[in-house]
Amino acid sequence: MTSVVNQWFKGAFGRPFLALAAALAVGCASESEFVVQGEAQGSTFVVRAYGDSLNLSESDVARWLADYNKAVSVWDPQSELSRLNRGETLAPSLILSDLLRMTEGIRVATDSLVEPALEPVLRAWGFTAGTQLLPSAQGAQRDSVIVDSLMALVRWARPETTPEGTRLAHPINVNAFAQGHSVDLVLDSLRAHGATAAFVEIGGEVRCFGLKPNGDVFKVGIEKPLTSGDRSLQLTVELEDRALATSGNYRKFQVDSATGQHYGHSLDPRTGWPAPTDVLSATLIGPSCAEADAYATMAMVLGVDGTRQWLAQHPEWDAILIYSDALGALQIYNSLK
Repeated sequence: MTSVVNQWFKGAFGRPFLALAAALAVGCASESEFVVQGEAQGSTFVVRAYGDSLNLSESDVARWLADYNKAVSVWDPQSELSRLNRGETLAPSLILSDLLRMTEGIRVATDSLVEPALEPVLRAWGFTAGTQLLPSAQGAQRDSVIVDSLMALVRWARPETTPEGTRLAHPINVNAFAQGHSVDLVLDSLRAHGATAAFVEIGGEVRCFGLKPNGDVFKVGIEKPLTSGDRSLQLTVELEDRALATSGNYRKFQVDSATGQHYGHSLDPRTGWPAPTDVLSATLIGPSCAEADAYATMAMVLGVDGTRQWLAQHPEWDAILIYSDALGALQIYNSLK
């Protein structure tokens, strides 16, 4: 697998931008610091920017987030992507155009372990907007019939551009990297507005550049993979001019009401079933947040050994994998050490 994604979204610099669900809180410790935080994409966000020539306001961040949501949200039936997935033809915004261009790149880079065409199966498992069919409480044999029938619908096709606009032959799912993509675009917009250092975190996906005014690097905490909702940190890493994204099955899963079995949201596109992975939490650290987001999803499918093999071929990437060993004990693999 090769890292070929950057070519698909170069040129996103400075473009405006996830759903702003609550009032923003803004603070300015000095003329050279800008801080805004709130709720977005069903989660929280923090934006910090530094620079003597900052030209930023609360409304700029609100607009970027809202614009991204209008373009990409699968939970908004009127978003551009939702309309494309319904079979409409439209002229995509710059934001959606960037995302569509990089979608095939990520698919190729992950050998389809991140498969955008898996949308019908993800929808059936209840991991995206739509009607949940699985698990059906009728047993794995019956559920296999449903999965097999839906897998027959998984067909990748490039978005088609016509004089009337862009259309999709089949619905796609970009949840594996859209949040990271939004982080990249926000960070690029901060640069365009005079930031000489910045930190952006949306829903746990992070990217930063530069140093804090006191010369310190930015630090990011990685949570323990606990189902209780406890947000305690497992460890903290320093992040300098890099991006970080985490994927895990410990909070997002479905439960079979008949058997009590838990099914994690990391589906293996080769089978249509949740991946039988030993990884509880996968954190990828590298050049862009969209790629980190996608590769963290890939790592959940590959498992510890497969991810370590991938890392050996991609020295620009690091990973922190929290996993269970053969005896059920919690272990941590950290390539940063």
